[in-house]
Amino acid sequence: MAYGKLTVVAGPMYAGKTSEILKRILWARSGQNQIVHVYKPAFDTRYSNVEIVNHDGLRTPARSISEWPVLDETPDLIVVDEVQFFDEPHFKGDLVDIIGIHLRQGIDVLASGLDTDWQGQPFYVTSMLLGMADEVHKPKAICTTCGRPAGKTFKKSESGETIELGATDKYEARCNEHWKV
Repeated sequence: MAYGKLTVVAGPMYAGKTSEILKRILWARSGQNQIVHVYKPAFDTRYSNVEIVNHDGLRTPARSISEWPVLDETPDLIVVDEVQFFDEPHFKGDLVDIIGIHLRQGIDVLASGLDTDWQGQPFYVTSMLLGMADEVHKPKAICTTCGRPAGKTFKKSESGETIELGATDKYEARCNEHWKV
């Protein structure tokens, strides 16, 4: 049995990560006629509980989970969005190990998420998956201050919490020059 391929799309907020995986899901389903399972963290309720949705409103159905489900069929591709949230206290289990098991079963996996938090610290799950990846796509956003390529997420609120759900109300993309902790 062939080993599955792990593709990771990681970067700051507003870089088009979800748009990229939506494009890949569409191609897998329609262009390659594959069975695709799409998962999102139950914790992330910003746009929908039953879909992954990009900031422009493009969407596809997804299963919201707080622990890994038993698969009722063997998919060709497993897609996991917002992987940084698949950790305690929002997720029971070790997503990195779970993905490893599916890869060994010959199932391809596409994972997407933030590479670092607003303080510039790597998210554990994302960093582990980046290390395991066969393919990495690291898109840049556009700095809201100067318009140059942005690789950082800037938090506008004064809350010191590492994880706080939000969109443009709480976060901006920034280049290194305009990003600050």
